[in-house]
Amino acid sequence: MPKYFQIGGNIADDENRDKARSMKLVVATEDDQIVNVEVDPGTEVENLKAILQAETDVPTGDQLLMAGGKVVQSGTLSGNGLGDNDVVMLIKKQAAGASAGAGASGGNPLAVNPSDGSAVNPGEYIRFLKGDAAQLSQIAQVLPELHGAVMRDDQAEFQKIMRVLHQKKMEQEARRKAEIDLLNADPFDMEAQRKIQEMIDQSNVNENYEMAMENTPEAFGSVVMLYVDMQVNGHPLKAFVDSGAQMTIMSLGCAQRLGLERLIDKRWQGVAKGVGTQKIIGRVHQAPIKVADQHLACAITVLEKEQDMDFLLGLDMLKRHQCCIDLEKNELRIGSAGVSLPFLGEADLPVHARPQNFEEQPPTPTPVGGGAGAGAAPDAAGGNDAKIAKLMELGFPKEQCEQALSAAGGNEEHAAAILFGG
Repeated sequence: MPKYFQIGGNIADDENRDKARSMKLVVATEDDQIVNVEVDPGTEVENLKAILQAETDVPTGDQLLMAGGKVVQSGTLSGNGLGDNDVVMLIKKQAAGASAGAGASGGNPLAVNPSDGSAVNPGEYIRFLKGDAAQLSQIAQVLPELHGAVMRDDQAEFQKIMRVLHQKKMEQEARRKAEIDLLNADPFDMEAQRKIQEMIDQSNVNENYEMAMENTPEAFGSVVMLYVDMQVNGHPLKAFVDSGAQMTIMSLGCAQRLGLERLIDKRWQGVAKGVGTQKIIGRVHQAPIKVADQHLACAITVLEKEQDMDFLLGLDMLKRHQCCIDLEKNELRIGSAGVSLPFLGEADLPVHARPQNFEEQPPTPTPVGGGAGAGAAPDAAGGNDAKIAKLMELGFPKEQCEQALSAAGGNEEHAAAILFGG
């Protein structure tokens, strides 16, 4: 007998039982559209695709559904392991296939399938990671299970971990979208609108950061300053070439070491202004310098305080000697002398001019009981807390941010790169 003819039955109880059996799914599309669907666990996958076709205009035949890093097969939703409030990714089959094909043909070892985050060519990906010692070290600290799969050449485990990481990222994005939808429920709530704008701005920043990491990763590296070897008053010296400085300068200590102090004309005292201010002791009107095998005359302004750089070749001498900074050939051409000086490599720079790497950074003090070093620990910890807070604003959990910051040696930008790189 149909339930609506049942004598003595309670139609409201039947409806409540139907609601108890229903479940909600959050479906995220490639174009960041979020669709909330309420269905029965016994609903066929094809019926869910029909519902999504009406919501997203993606034909059922072109739909590829992903959940938990796996493709949702035909059958019932419960049979595929889907439960209440699960996140499902909806991907167009043509887009997924085209992207995977482009990655494979382009020869990019880091190409991944946008559908599930797995590597297009896991063998090449693993070989690439093994060839990058720095990145492999970071992976070992942040994702030891992924590091183990790489070292074992276990492609199956590697792909599994990649899919899980991709799924987590998609779930975080879906939750962020759901939060925006919740805040949008009251369009006249100014605080909610402010939070929405903050989230949108941060999303744009994250997207711009990821694009930069993918297209111009060299922009996140350190730049080696321009130094050349020369002799001043018969003494070898590494000169810093700075076309942004108006005059050629030298520290008083350097002038004393080179025997030029007696030639300083103190009538040329004054104040040098730049990022800060420095007192000018005077000027050496003509100091003998030697570049390659040529001898030149150089006017040098002497500053009172000791500088990080002993000798800076400024724009006055660069113009006087018709110098050309050739970055393509990595050399300084001195037109008046007809010679070229190669810019020094990183290993040949003065210690203070070398880019700081992880080994050269002082370790973060850790307070252990008391002792003389305990006083410096709160400042370091406070600095790390601020960095972790900024990293958490990118949408990553605190524990993961702490691990990434530790792997990056305290460098906030490198830690963000580790987090976005998975």
